[in-house]
Amino acid sequence: MSNSTLERLLDDNIRFDLAGRGTVNHLPMALFALSRMGASDERLIDYSRWWEENRALPRRDSGREIDRNEWHQHIGEAQMFDALSDCFRRWVLDSGSTEVIAAVFPGVSCGVAAAAFHGLIRLAYGIEADHPGEIGAGLATLCSRYVDLGIDRTPSTASVKAAFVQLADALGGAAFTGQGIIGKMRAAASDPRFQTAISSPPIGPALLEELARASIALYWQTADFTVLHMVTTVHAARVLFGRFPELATDDAIRALWGAACARTVVMPRWSRCAIAPPPLIGRSEASTGRRDGAGG
Repeated sequence: MSNSTLERLLDDNIRFDLAGRGTVNHLPMALFALSRMGASDERLIDYSRWWEENRALPRRDSGREIDRNEWHQHIGEAQMFDALSDCFRRWVLDSGSTEVIAAVFPGVSCGVAAAAFHGLIRLAYGIEADHPGEIGAGLATLCSRYVDLGIDRTPSTASVKAAFVQLADALGGAAFTGQGIIGKMRAAASDPRFQTAISSPPIGPALLEELARASIALYWQTADFTVLHMVTTVHAARVLFGRFPELATDDAIRALWGAACARTVVMPRWSRCAIAPPPLIGRSEASTGRRDGAGG
């Protein structure tokens, strides 16, 4: 695969809105993931064409441009995604991604639940692809869809698993309603049972590694699409904070943890029995895709 094909398709993605038909715009992340798996140019082009025909919506004009000194005035304004995306893209081209990410992310780090984490995910994929447009779109998603779930300091617990067990005991089987995943996350975060049950392992970069293991274990047990997004979210956070360790502040990690808890409890079939490490997989089992003893 030639990098030029991926870059051209990511450039072309500027035509599409953050929203899609029944989903958000997953195209740039899917293209990058396909390229990492060795997909051919033809496969990338075919997938891009399929997305445009079946999922994409045209980019909605915000109605005016935004100067780089005023982006913070538009936090939480969904209609300004286009203008914010263009502002950040031009800023990256002028000054480099390091300056822009360092300037913008701290102002939106408490709102990483934005678009059910898709802002964070898109930003990380943009960083890995070193693509100004996708870095700009990721930051614009975090800004325009900013959601602070209001989860502040919580009681301490020993581990991610212990915290998840406590949530499962309080909320296992609960159903939350709202518009999309983010609406359900907001409903969960405001539920008194959640507010009483949530606790935090020691806040710090090591929490991300533990959360990654727990998320993979949950996905192994449930094969739930919501949890798959949680796996991708933790990967995105590790990419961002690995590249920019100064952004891994306690407040940023605490906000990510609280949002991860809210995301987890809205998972269908959520219960204590889902919290278990995945069984060890032998070479023959891995090659055949068997999951004997996976518990569902």
